[in-house]
Amino acid sequence: MPWTFYNSSGEAMIQDGAMTIANNTNNRVVTATGAEPASLNGEANLTFDGTTLTIPGQIAFPATQSASANVNTLDDYEEGTWTPSFTDQSASASENQGYGNRIGTYTKIGKQVTFNMNLIISNLGCLATCQRALIIGLPVTSGSSIATGNVHVGFAQSLNITAGHSVTGIVNSCGTQVTQYLWDGTAGPSLFLVSELSTGGGIELTGHYIAAA
Repeated sequence: MPWTFYNSSGEAMIQDGAMTIANNTNNRVVTATGAEPASLNGEANLTFDGTTLTIPGQIAFPATQSASANVNTLDDYEEGTWTPSFTDQSASASENQGYGNRIGTYTKIGKQVTFNMNLIISNLGCLATCQRALIIGLPVTSGSSIATGNVHVGFAQSLNITAGHSVTGIVNSCGTQVTQYLWDGTAGPSLFLVSELSTGGGIELTGHYIAAA
């Protein structure tokens, strides 16, 4: 029996025998090129056998995430750079700080954000030395859980700390900040202060956290 495909307006689009599919073979995904009448083509490297979808090359996600409530749906991927800053409790990047190095990169898969940073401060500017030192500028706002994420400091230089002590940190919830701590006792860490950073001090770290969306 002859057949015809119609669009939503009732217009005939494709009729039996009016169009062929080039390069057609079992399981190839068919794509269309051009205006009416479109040219149909079976993609040699894009196949679906009813269970497995084989995709060559890249999968492009939209610049603005299309969030899904389905926990089994991958709805976002992005990678890029961010600009870290040392600051005090004011969380301001505009206190005349100067930097010798200031590099940040990140990858976001779904809600999981992994980031890296190398930051050397050449001028403390107006930072309050008695206050805790923060790192600000994370590329994606963190979620509300108290177990949002943490960081691992792989290298540090020119810090005013006691030999044997080490710097660590956590990603603050509902924000774009890292609170730094100093492992300086058996009872646990204390806050890492601006005075313990010093001019010329630097930290290289990696971390991960759960994004708000």
